[in-house]
Amino acid sequence: MAGAVTSEFHPQADDRSFETLQDFVDGYWVRMVPPQGDPPESWSDLEASLRPEDCATCHPAQYEDWRTTVHSGAYSPGLSGQLVNWEQASFGTVQSCLVCHAPLSEQSARLPSGEEWLPNPAYDPALRDHGIVCASCHVRGNRRHGPPRRDGSVEPSPEGSPHGGVSRTEFFEDSRFCAGCHQFGPGGAAPNGKPLENTFVEWADSRYAEEGVSCQSCHMPDRQHVWRGIHDPGMVRSGITIEWVTEPTAAGDAGLRITNTGTGHRFPTYATPLILVRILLLDENREAIDGTMVQHEIARQIAYQGGAWVELSDTRLAPDSTVVVSIPFVEGARHARAEISVQPDAFYREVFEMLLAGMLSDTSSTLLGEARRRADSSPYILFDETVPLTR
Repeated sequence: MAGAVTSEFHPQADDRSFETLQDFVDGYWVRMVPPQGDPPESWSDLEASLRPEDCATCHPAQYEDWRTTVHSGAYSPGLSGQLVNWEQASFGTVQSCLVCHAPLSEQSARLPSGEEWLPNPAYDPALRDHGIVCASCHVRGNRRHGPPRRDGSVEPSPEGSPHGGVSRTEFFEDSRFCAGCHQFGPGGAAPNGKPLENTFVEWADSRYAEEGVSCQSCHMPDRQHVWRGIHDPGMVRSGITIEWVTEPTAAGDAGLRITNTGTGHRFPTYATPLILVRILLLDENREAIDGTMVQHEIARQIAYQGGAWVELSDTRLAPDSTVVVSIPFVEGARHARAEISVQPDAFYREVFEMLLAGMLSDTSSTLLGEARRRADSSPYILFDETVPLTR
């Protein structure tokens, strides 16, 4: 699901400054990130390194956070298992994925030269395998960039600081910093008028944008490099409110009310997760009553049909919106049980299954088999509760 992104390379001076946010967005997030070039001769190997384990020498807390994230696994078996089939015949396709999943030029085996893709002498496969590394966001032209200090100051680093210090800008704390990868642009697939990756627009259309609650506010609390999302039960639970409706309505129903009270975009965003809500009625012994199961899916269902992406349905919850999943009351019902399960990789799991049924190289088959195993292990139960019915 690659977005419409640029793969052009532009010269980049080490002393760049960004006077406006638009300058920053246009200039900083050129992808692939242009080659860093030769570091200053006075720098040590550690200062010049782009590898996250070397960054950990001075930034251990950030590194330990990063290690636990989806970012650190962005060059995943599911992705690499597909790309290995295209590396020789269609490297442009490979790079269209790398621009977000491993965006440094040093993570690409080839670089564009006119109409050709030539071997990259600076290619580091170990760096590529780390996915979205520290340098993806913080290093341009060997220069380190970051947010203001906690007191809001942006003064230059002292003379003689490691790797020349850091250039600071408040633009690192703006949601548009994240939009580089979390919003597909014009020209990409947009079934039913919505890009496949539309998270930034979903946020921008919400009250959170007006209130100044940025992506970083929730996904990097206290500047932690954690980026928790759909795979994390605690993060998901904090974004919604779940309430029982136990008194029968005029139609004779009970049910579950789910409201997006704290997710600053649609719940869930993107088209890969599936939230499955199931409710059933129980008798006086808390045994399930046959035929009472009600099921509702919260998801954006898409499919690739006839050479294009199409949207089959979209039942996701916009910020502050609600869905009530009702169950008809039957005689003898004394309790209702509800379960909400989250399948973070539901769409990917189907893709891996389909690919594994085809003709693959041993390498691709091994990688995609591991990807399917991970997808199989990612679902979890978010909510499971039984309550008495009032009648």
